Amino acid sequence: MKKNSARSARDDQKFMKIALKLGRRGLGFTEPNPMVGAVVVKNNRIISCGYHQAFGMKHAEAMALENVTVPGATLYLTLEPCSHFGKTPPCADLIIARKVERVVAAMLDPNPLVNGAGMRKLRAHGIATRLGVCCEQAERLNRHYLKAIRNHVPYVALHAGISLDGKLSDDDGRSRWVTSEEGRRYSHSLRGEFSAILAGRGNIVADNPLLTLREPGWEGKTLYRVVLDSSNSLSRRLNVFKEQERFPLIIFSSDKAANQKKKVPLHFFVRHNAHGLVLADVLDKLYELGIASLLVEGGGRVLDSFIRERLFDEMAIFFSNKIVGGRNSGQIFASGDRLEEALELVDCRWSEFADGTMLRGYRKCSPV
Repeated sequence: MKKNSARSARDDQKFMKIALKLGRRGLGFTEPNPMVGAVVVKNNRIISCGYHQAFGMKHAEAMALENVTVPGATLYLTLEPCSHFGKTPPCADLIIARKVERVVAAMLDPNPLVNGAGMRKLRAHGIATRLGVCCEQAERLNRHYLKAIRNHVPYVALHAGISLDGKLSDDDGRSRWVTSEEGRRYSHSLRGEFSAILAGRGNIVADNPLLTLREPGWEGKTLYRVVLDSSNSLSRRLNVFKEQERFPLIIFSSDKAANQKKKVPLHFFVRHNAHGLVLADVLDKLYELGIASLLVEGGGRVLDSFIRERLFDEMAIFFSNKIVGGRNSGQIFASGDRLEEALELVDCRWSEFADGTMLRGYRKCSPV
């Protein structure tokens, strides 16, 4: 019995890891929904698979079970099945109708409309369940969704390209190009993983970026562009005002700005303090708009504000192989902290490029 039990646990791990890989295929397209993968197994053989491809499309369970007619299968899911009517019927009902014998889920869905109800419904209909297989990996996969659903604010990642000595620009404020072309291509593709990208007025005026998606693989994806413009003084001739059908523009200005006229439909006026716009107000409004994740690209003052107020969950920093120097050059960590209050990143992962190194790490104690 112990040998059979150990073999069953190994099998559960094996098939769940396949489901997690499937779920990741929806990266960047499912928000504000989670990424979910599903694997149907009968007699230790995979007979069907599915994943949630994009927001509004079939759930992973429906995709995996639509052609399954044989009863007695085991269904592996990276997230508890829904039990309520939303854009699609309850997946728990479909599982019951397909006479699935056993359901293995990596984790419960913290959405208040689900939160254990899906698993309870399955058990009430005689379906065996197991919960918690590869739970940590499943939580990491859906960290954007989990932060938004639990804390009612978007998941925030900070992104910058800096020199080896931490500079965003030289003494004259020039930032083109601190990083290599390869690093910039990675940066553009990184945008696709998120629901929105944010930059400050200074960055927009200095570089006049489009803030769009141009790398392969993100065709058809909508990306919100968020600009912080306290004084409401941006010129409509800037590139960020272009292509708003696919890349909607959201502007935040101070509620004390002399100009209170909206420049775009999604133009909001929020509180302002000594450090600039109140970022908590910005994040609250973005969550209300259904934005589950935000990539903050700059400039230096904006990045520093998110760091100072600890309003971020992840960092993605590209270090070029250059040393810029300069006492007045821009830097990402301008405010600083006492050593005992220093930030700490965990689970740091490094990627090597021809002309630099990419670091992705997570803020310690970040509520994911």
